[in-house]
Amino acid sequence: MTEDLLDHWVKLISPFFPTHAWIVTRYSGDNHIIEIDWKLNDDPRRPHRRSRKIQITISSGAIVDYLDKNKEDRRLFEISLRKLIHERFNHSHSVQQIDTGSSQSMDRMLVTKDMINPL
Repeated sequence: MTEDLLDHWVKLISPFFPTHAWIVTRYSGDNHIIEIDWKLNDDPRRPHRRSRKIQITISSGAIVDYLDKNKEDRRLFEISLRKLIHERFNHSHSVQQIDTGSSQSMDRMLVTKDMINPL
């Protein structure tokens, strides 16, 4: 079930990133980890330059909370997650990546149940 759920998280958030993004998933304890980066293709002198890596950790508490919900509450949870990802990464992130020029730095985000539970 957790592998299917991790794939589900990726499907929910992948539209907010370039279609050619490299997405790697893994587990850390009971948390789900999603790491994302992509080729920038913005400097012909550096054709292999990559974006700053994004690491999204979905906490075990958020996972358990999601699994305990009914279908409609899960849908609301998913909407909240997509909104959170959109607000954090969709507008300013690509500009920050180009300006920093560091492929070694990582933008980390921890998703907890309190962050994505609708009121």
